[in-house]
Amino acid sequence: MNRQPVAVVREEWRVVDRWWTEAPVNRRYFDVVLESGQNIVVFRNEERGGWFTQSA
Repeated sequence: MNRQPVAVVREEWRVVDRWWTEAPVNRRYFDVVLESGQNIVVFRNEERGGWFTQSA
């Protein structure tokens, strides 16, 4: 992931799904505004670790 400074965290939410399968989804999402003014959504995979950019 391209590391850029975050100016504002606009919203945060969590998604927990498919917990009954072998591939559960456990993510914490953040809608952020970067110092450059760009608005993006990033998430942390709570099951496996790591940060990712949500792509449309």
